[in-house]
Amino acid sequence: MVSKRGAVVAGVVAAAAGLAILTPALHPLEWIEPGSASEATQSPAPREEPPPPPRISPSERVRLQRALNEVVAEGSSGTVAELVETNAGGSDTWNGVAGVADRTTGQPVDPGAHFRIASLSKPFAAAALLQLVGEGRAGLDDTVEQHLPGVVEGGDAITLRMLMSHTSGVFSFNRAMPSVLGDRDRVWRPEELVEVANAERPVFEPGTDVAYSNTNYVLVAMVIEAITGQPYDEVIRGRILEPLELSDTYIPRDSAMPEPVMHAYLAVRPYPGAPHEPVDITEFNPTRWYGTAQLVSTVSDVNRFYSALFGGQVLDDAMLAEMLDIQATDDDGYGYGLGPRHYTLSCGEEVWMHSGNIPGYRNWTVHSETRHFTMFQARYVANPDPPAWSVIETAMCPQGGARPEPTPSDFPSEQVTGPEQQQGSGSAG
Repeated sequence: MVSKRGAVVAGVVAAAAGLAILTPALHPLEWIEPGSASEATQSPAPREEPPPPPRISPSERVRLQRALNEVVAEGSSGTVAELVETNAGGSDTWNGVAGVADRTTGQPVDPGAHFRIASLSKPFAAAALLQLVGEGRAGLDDTVEQHLPGVVEGGDAITLRMLMSHTSGVFSFNRAMPSVLGDRDRVWRPEELVEVANAERPVFEPGTDVAYSNTNYVLVAMVIEAITGQPYDEVIRGRILEPLELSDTYIPRDSAMPEPVMHAYLAVRPYPGAPHEPVDITEFNPTRWYGTAQLVSTVSDVNRFYSALFGGQVLDDAMLAEMLDIQATDDDGYGYGLGPRHYTLSCGEEVWMHSGNIPGYRNWTVHSETRHFTMFQARYVANPDPPAWSVIETAMCPQGGARPEPTPSDFPSEQVTGPEQQQGSGSAG
């Protein structure tokens, strides 16, 4: 298997410390550097006395809020974020909001606002499948054909490992989907989404390159269902959401959103040549992103999940090592594990992260050895990323470093196309 740079980047990078004081079910854990898989099972050396808990300073809180305000100033109608800093002595949290939750009423954003988390959903599905692999109910080198006979073209050459690391070459179905505005309440079956992908040519031979594809995680959900005989959302609920007490996280199959909610909008021209006007797209049926971008959550629940995941509370040592084994690196510098992606920020900080696009929403979750950051945007411009990356680097690089002023081309994002992209909001990614 080769990456776009011509070589597989192998290695295991365990991730961030869990939440200790504010979320006592999570605990600080050791950060494992890339390539140190042999250390993945080691525990931190015991301390006689834990250090004082970290404190996010008042000046840093001001910088974070100013950066968050810029997200709204540059085109999002509302945004909510949470930063948690941890060490062996405890944790400290900053929560920030900016803008409005509802353009019509002017209601402010609630720090506990619910949001469609888009592709931040993918590691939830990857973790559930890796649990099944760890139980011996499947193998990472099983082919898709073994579990889903005849479902995807070329499935006899595509492994479960390839699906989770985006090295399958399967076309991303969302690039050929009709606009959600055409029938926002339509229920899509996963087989229909795969059929959309099957109608297009693969982007490369399985295992020879890397390219982000939402179809991979539709297939992951279908494999989970084939193995367990249960709907994938029930499997994730029973294996992950309930054990971690993620009470504000849902996998809906209908259009409704739980309160409080940050409304989402598309910029749509009511007629050719007219100015763009906001169309509320908060409610639509999420089965059009079955398995790949279906979850609804809050910034606190997302931080809690990823902290628990990287801290070894979701997967055993062997499966966590598999998840964090980088299979390939793309031209933007993303190292693809089995779900999460590794990236080095401009200040040199190495993080595990994921981002997401879905009509009206853009979101990010980023984790280092000591910091956990999640941000949701109710986007209203074609490219909401520059101010978001500024917040990310402010949060994850508190000591400064080589942080350039962000521009639309400075920072990587999913390659997302689709009918909503031209209307101010990208398809899921």
